[in-house]
Amino acid sequence: MTAASTDSTDSRDRRKLTQLPAIALVVGSMLGIGIFIMPPQVAANVAGPWSFLAMWIVGGLAALFGALCLAELGAMRPRSGGDYEFLHIGWGPGIAFAAGWLQLLVIFPGSLASVAVATAKFQFPVLLGSWAGGDVALLGLTIPAPRLTAAALVLVLTLINHYGVRIAGWLQVLVTVVPILVLLIVSVYVLGDSAGGETLREGTTATPKGDGGGGISALGQAYLKVYFAYSGWNAALYVAGEIDHPGRNIPRALVGGTGLVTGLYVLLCLGFLSVFGFAGLPGVGEAGTAAAVQLFGPAAVTGMAVLILLAMIGSLNGTTLIGSRIAFAMARRGDCVEAAGRVHPRHGTPHVALWLQAAIALALIFSPFNLDQMINYTSSAMLITGTLTVLSVVVLRRKMPNAPRPYKTTMYPLPAVGYALSSLVVLVLVVLDRDPSVLVAVAWFAAALVFWRLFVKHREHEPPPIM
Repeated sequence: MTAASTDSTDSRDRRKLTQLPAIALVVGSMLGIGIFIMPPQVAANVAGPWSFLAMWIVGGLAALFGALCLAELGAMRPRSGGDYEFLHIGWGPGIAFAAGWLQLLVIFPGSLASVAVATAKFQFPVLLGSWAGGDVALLGLTIPAPRLTAAALVLVLTLINHYGVRIAGWLQVLVTVVPILVLLIVSVYVLGDSAGGETLREGTTATPKGDGGGGISALGQAYLKVYFAYSGWNAALYVAGEIDHPGRNIPRALVGGTGLVTGLYVLLCLGFLSVFGFAGLPGVGEAGTAAAVQLFGPAAVTGMAVLILLAMIGSLNGTTLIGSRIAFAMARRGDCVEAAGRVHPRHGTPHVALWLQAAIALALIFSPFNLDQMINYTSSAMLITGTLTVLSVVVLRRKMPNAPRPYKTTMYPLPAVGYALSSLVVLVLVVLDRDPSVLVAVAWFAAALVFWRLFVKHREHEPPPIM
């Protein structure tokens, strides 16, 4: 079925995601490996436990600010495609083209590759034995086993999403609810059973084991890690065209899901401080399993590893689902290969876009980039496109003042301004830290914009997508 032949299909027939799966999509997309591997890295770059907690609270507030803005956009114009759609109507086709290709080539495949590699590196050796963390000889090459496992995860979840958004949506509920409940219970237990307040006071003078030492430029590195851990707060926007009663359910999914994860993250970070102390946290590695061992002994390792694996599957499934909608929306406007705009005649999914995304993610998985590089480049690109999208709420208030808005951003324009300022400060700090990731992301964006101006600007565009 071609893109053109699907335009006349009643969009209501494609709205198969109800409120609970939509919230689970946001929560599951956010609750990834980041909250388990990033706290030690953040602690290594800040001066003490209070600044450590402040970093996670500020990151959560920024995500909530973004969710409040995007809730207005999604309710106003519930179409699949996320940032790309709103950048197109807000900032124009050139900015949308550049941001779309940054998302298609870096952000979503980079997120998939990062989470899949981290999951394979930290969880599978615990569950399957040390061989899962070693090397494998294949076709005359020596390949790290975690990379092969990561590739298998991406392929399996892409296949599930190929067969239907309803299946993927309820899988999201299943792999999100159980880890959330257990992690909440464990966090409350840890805080109730330990002297968390003493940990905060005693750790204030501790020196972290990382090279950040709490310097100003190191704060940018710390926030990049936090930002990656919170990524996914905008997940519902990418499948807005497939959410039932979008004027009501999109704001609830974005704001409710983000608020829930923010609260959980702060509780978990308090728990990690209580278990390890601030001075001990930087040397932990993966904090979730290490905390389980510290609290309940070696017998708890397998159970915690399974819970974290479920959370990782939820994150990967959510990213697979939403990321493919970027290529789909771009193709429907003529900004990507036409085939990516096709909808499967039987399953109703953008199957070509799904497999295109998987192919790019696999290329990153087997690339020379290490996990930390993947995360930094992905986070820097997210900051750029995310900030432009959040500011679209301000632009569209001026360009389309009379457009129906079932939901309006609370405390407008404070959330948009707050989000933009926090992003700008972080980008400057990362540059001061001589991390090339921001400059590379800006260069990619600028190159795509130049390409659009030279080769795409004067082309006649396809009609806007309807989904």
